[in-house]
Amino acid sequence: MSWPRVFAALLLIGSQTRAADQLAQEFTITPEKLDAAPDYVTQVVVPDASCAAVSDALGLLVVGSQAPGDQQLAVFKLDAAGKPSAEPVWLKLPKPEALAAKASYPLGVLFHPRLPVLYVWQDVDAPPVKGEKKPLPAEYVEFDHLLVYGIKDGALELVQSSASGDGFKCGLKAGTVGLDFGAKNLFVPNAAGETADEAGIAFFALDAEGLPGETPEEAAEQKGKAVKNMTTSKGLKKTPRAVVLPKRLHTSHYYPSGTGWFGGSDALIMGGYSGCMVADFHNGGLRQTWFSIPILTGSCFATAHPTLPALYLCLHDHNHLYQVGQVNGIVTLLPQIATVAGTHLDGLPVVLTKQSRLAVTEAKSLHLVGLKADGKLDGQDQMLPLPGGVGKGLAYSEKLGRLFVAVDKAN
Repeated sequence: MSWPRVFAALLLIGSQTRAADQLAQEFTITPEKLDAAPDYVTQVVVPDASCAAVSDALGLLVVGSQAPGDQQLAVFKLDAAGKPSAEPVWLKLPKPEALAAKASYPLGVLFHPRLPVLYVWQDVDAPPVKGEKKPLPAEYVEFDHLLVYGIKDGALELVQSSASGDGFKCGLKAGTVGLDFGAKNLFVPNAAGETADEAGIAFFALDAEGLPGETPEEAAEQKGKAVKNMTTSKGLKKTPRAVVLPKRLHTSHYYPSGTGWFGGSDALIMGGYSGCMVADFHNGGLRQTWFSIPILTGSCFATAHPTLPALYLCLHDHNHLYQVGQVNGIVTLLPQIATVAGTHLDGLPVVLTKQSRLAVTEAKSLHLVGLKADGKLDGQDQMLPLPGGVGKGLAYSEKLGRLFVAVDKAN
């Protein structure tokens, strides 16, 4: 079935169900303040958290920190009940000696769903570049954005690094990594576009051990361009494919291109600097389609329900939250638009399946937004103030039904 017919069918389904939905498509949510954290919420102290991931199979929680210093990746071991170790093991992320005076920081962490592998995306302070695209300064060329850690007996060991050189931007403050439906390809953000004001994504094929390797040759009609200067710690040449995203309306001088991913069986959904993108593989190439939503301009974060046909979008530093229907990675374009009164939401939303809630943060609060049985927003929000401050470190254990929240300090 062609894409236009798929969209038409989904739009029809959405229009038929809309009348039965008692909640309007656009509505305002007034948060209900909680006096104490729910039993299913566990706080861990990681100052200035930027990202988090939990592995039920490995019993590990990993939280990235943007705080100054060498403590950039906190690794907590979890017991059978999901209780984290009192103190984490801290890891310093590698960078070239030439950048020793520049702050580097993790932006995204992701466990492989079946293998003992952790993917980390990092960036480093760099002067902003606008207008004409220029080569990276020499000291930045050897900076590896993608780090791959093998895991044995709860310990992390760096086994591969890549994504360096002029093919990727430096100095961005957002960007995550994602997997396709079968975990055969790893998608990475912030590839360089045609100009300094454009960005893109790139993808690696994964081998049997979950390590990024060379992506198969593109079909003749593929429009993506190869990203050069891709090496690993083993000295192997890697050539992922880059998909350049067009210049759009921006609300800040940062242009992250991959802020949240969902790998559906038919297509991939990605959040980014100018909205949300749907992409699929076709004859070896990656096709992309942007879709827009009223009020949705600027950077947004995207996540999807793991078992229901629902996509959730959160605007950067804004009070809007969106729910959009999706089927196997293809969206219906009939969103719910919720204004969460008095908030400045930010960061990747996280779906709490066992609690039927969507967790999203702002500077000093955690919001637990209610979900209906079909995955739609139910118009309710429980807000938990966190006096210690909260970063963007949220991770949910499906096995334990537990939400881990990184805070700057203990309450």
